Parts: sequence; structure tokens; C-alpha cells
Amino acid sequence: MYALAFGIGTLSVACGDDSEGRIEINNAAPAQVSDVKYTEGPGEVRLEWKIPADPSFMYTKVEYKNSRGEDTYRMYSKDHADENGVIRATIPGFASTDPVEFRLYACSVRGNSRDAVVYSAAPGAPAFLMVAQSVSAEPAWGGVNVSYANETDANVIISVKYHLKSDASKAGETSFTANGNTTASSFVALNISDSEFINGEEAVLEISAQDSEGNSADPRSVEVRTKKVVALDRTNWSFPGFADTNDAQIGYSSQEAGGEGGYPRGRVVAMLDGDEGTFWHTAWKTASDYPHFFIIDMGEENLVTSVTIRRRSGNNGTNTGQTIYTCSEAAATGSSPDEWNWTNQGWNPFDRNSDKHQMFGMPNPENARYIKVYYASSDKGGNFVMVSEFNAYTPAE
Repeated sequence: MYALAFGIGTLSVACGDDSEGRIEINNAAPAQVSDVKYTEGPGEVRLEWKIPADPSFMYTKVEYKNSRGEDTYRMYSKDHADENGVIRATIPGFASTDPVEFRLYACSVRGNSRDAVVYSAAPGAPAFLMVAQSVSAEPAWGGVNVSYANETDANVIISVKYHLKSDASKAGETSFTANGNTTASSFVALNISDSEFINGEEAVLEISAQDSEGNSADPRSVEVRTKKVVALDRTNWSFPGFADTNDAQIGYSSQEAGGEGGYPRGRVVAMLDGDEGTFWHTAWKTASDYPHFFIIDMGEENLVTSVTIRRRSGNNGTNTGQTIYTCSEAAATGSSPDEWNWTNQGWNPFDRNSDKHQMFGMPNPENARYIKVYYASSDKGGNFVMVSEFNAYTPAE
């Protein structure tokens, strides 16, 4: 059942006399909605209608059958109407272009209404069917690149189920969003455990496209051998300006150097110690807020193809995404990292509910000495950023 598009608050009445303090509710059935129109969208119907001027009108209830033939409805309060009393609503989730019958009821606060206005409208061709025809997969360092073309204005979910060709028990699945009006390639790491991924071996992929309601195209089966990578040695890595205080330095926005237990807990260096039980925690004893960042100096240049980031174990009060940058020695000119010529390696979502070492591929692998991870205000999922482990990878051959 769809969530209501509005909320109706609880009505209070005062104690005492039968009439004293009572709220009078006008529950008369309003007049019907009028001037119903529509335009088709990709797998969706974009309805508009004019609401009645009756003072008892509170919301419109729109009933219809979804793509599975199930009776369902959506509700739109009068607050959705524009200054002319017109409500516009997009109803998605249709798997064909067959006409759909909509029944629009104008309702009072307690649901009293007259007969429905019945209106038939046909959705456009579903976006997921068009995207499914464009999907392909190519080998990438430590994973695969899944390409797609979405020429509609509707978002589509691309789902990837996979397993090791030589051992089907080593399997996993993931998904990402193909935004409307984009043609792109997305790096997909093929994790088969919290810390293991299909690396330099043949994988079998089942790739499908679906809409937000779960309607899906038939999956496409692809076999891809990922390019093998190895983790870089972290022995000589450091954070520019590191000091055992909470204060921001040129290599990080803040750290909690006193409230998370003994060294290195809370400090940025904890994400390089190989212990999943320690972690970097942005400062909380002294105030800090997004945006946050850290910069790693690897001490020498390496070809960086991907990185992995793991959250603090069992704690989802962290970020929902991050942007990764790389910088070569030659590009690190100027007295401050803010002046360096960073290569933007893209934004990626972060699953803050997973203890996996989440891998993010570099769309532009380059020889780099410095790696910067930036957490914008829009990446805020909890009040802090907490990272237990960070690794970077380079080609194995």
C-alpha cells in the first residue's frame, strides 16, 4: 500500500459541557473534482485535476489497479494544489502501455465523498524496458563497469546478481540507479564476503533493469573476467599535519582524540592500522559538522585503480556518500592542498548499514601520491563520519 501523501492530525476537544470547546467538523461530501487531464510518461501517468472549492474538501483519493492487477490508491491533500486549485501528480510503476482506469474521489476530512470521477489514461513505454536493451558489462580493475543509456526522464534501478564461475556458492548482488537522461558507466565491485571480492577471475552476471515498483525486464546474462588488483602497502602512509588533538589539520577536518578510548581510536591513523575494531571518528567533544575530509599521503606515486572504505563496525551513524580525488606529486603545487590540482574521481553512494569493505573504482586511474576523500553536507547520514579501514589498490600485473 502506498504511503499517504499527506497527514491528518488528531483533532482535540475540550472537557466540560457538550458544546463547550468542541470543534465543528464539516463532513459534507464535497463536489467532484473536475477538468481531469493527463500526459504519458515512461511507465507512468501524469495526472492533473481541479479540486472543488467546497470548504469541506480535504483530499483527493485516486484508486487504480497497479501492474500486478492489485487494487491500490494514492491520496493527495488540498495543500498539493497550486494557486488555481490544480493538483498535478505522477503515478509510476506501470509495466505496459495498456490504458489504466483511475477513480478520483473528492473527500472530506473523514472520507465522505460523492461518486468518483472515472478517467482512463495510458502510460508511456516503461523506462526499464528501454534501459535493459542498452545494458552491457566490461572488465574493470577489481570489478566490472556496467554501462547503460537512459534516454527517459525516469530513474531506473539496475540490479546485478553475480557469482564466481568456478564456484556458484561465492555470490552476491548489488544495484545502482540509472538516472534519467543519462548515458554512463558505473563501477560495480563483486563482493562475495565482507572483505573478499571476485578478483582476476571469471564471473557470471545476471543484469536486469527495474522500476521503483519492482517491475523488471528479463535479466541479461554476461560472463566477465575482472582485472586483478592488489592492495598497496600502507606502511609509509600518513596524514599531512597529523597531531594528537581534535583540531582540524591540513590533512583532515577533525578527529576525536580523547573520547573514543586509547590511541589510535578516534584518530585518522586508526583507519590504516589493519584493525577493524579501531576507527576514525570526527570530533564530538569539540563541535564539528559536515563537510569533512581526509587526505592520505602514500609517500610515493602509485597507479591507483580503486579504494575500499569500511565503516565503524556495527554503527550506521555515518555518511551516505563521498567524493574521491587523486593528486600526483607534480600536481601538488602550492602551500596548501586546497591549491593542488586534484583529479575528481567521482561521487559514490556509501551503504552505511554494511560492514563490508566497500570498493569504489577510479574512472580515471592515474599515478597519484595523494588521495582525498571528501564528505559534503549532502552526504550527511549521521552527525559524524566514522571509518574503520581504508585501502587503495593497484593493478596486479
